[in-house]
Amino acid sequence: MALSFMKKAASAPGTSAAQLSKPKPASAPISFLKKGASAKAALDQAEAAAEMAKAEAGKMWRFYMKEGEDRRITFLDGDINEEGMVDAATFWEHVVPMNGGYANFVCTAEQDPSQPCPLCAMGNKPRLVGALTIIDHTDYKIKNGPKAGEILKNQRKLFVATRQSLALLKKLAEKRGGLAGCTFDVTRIGDKSANTGTQFEFVEKFDSGQELCEKYGLAEEDVHPANYEEEIVYRSPEELIELGLGKAIVPASSNVKQFNKKALANEM
Repeated sequence: MALSFMKKAASAPGTSAAQLSKPKPASAPISFLKKGASAKAALDQAEAAAEMAKAEAGKMWRFYMKEGEDRRITFLDGDINEEGMVDAATFWEHVVPMNGGYANFVCTAEQDPSQPCPLCAMGNKPRLVGALTIIDHTDYKIKNGPKAGEILKNQRKLFVATRQSLALLKKLAEKRGGLAGCTFDVTRIGDKSANTGTQFEFVEKFDSGQELCEKYGLAEEDVHPANYEEEIVYRSPEELIELGLGKAIVPASSNVKQFNKKALANEM
């Protein structure tokens, strides 16, 4: 098919050549370029993402489900403790929008009460979560990188549950004498629901790690609960600020001390 060419519009009566050749006003440029504070914020966020990737390299993946997805999982821990709750590693966590997705940061308020948590100071409210360890029996195909196309099976992952999900797990644990060794078919219904699943259908319970290893061809180290102190990355207030997540806040007491020092110097 031949290329088509645009014909010149015929000049209207009374229109001069100069008027026709007069350039139209330039449209406003597309504002995709960042400058000043917005450029610094974007750079800080990119650096934060890069630093996070370094710190979390080699760490266990978090279990995550898309809306409408079905998965089969087996819990490696989650016994009922003396308080009648699921024995999970609990902590306060911030969820921060970053690079088109979300990143998770441990709240520093309890760990370092000497100064405000930078994320709390920004108005980002933390949530209470509990971490358990599971085996995700759903095959996963690596999409990018040197291992693209490789199929990962029976992955050990962190199951980080919100307060509402922990309440659901408590009911499941009470029925089964604890969650450790229990296999469930999990479904997530609703895009606003918990990303760890909303419906749990019991499949079976393994009495020992050896039984689980034999069924899925796993090694002994594959069925041990995670070392949560190592897997959950804690960043101090100073580290969060260096990553561009919040600003340093000088406590009122510090201002008083500085004022007193200046006053003393003037008196001397």
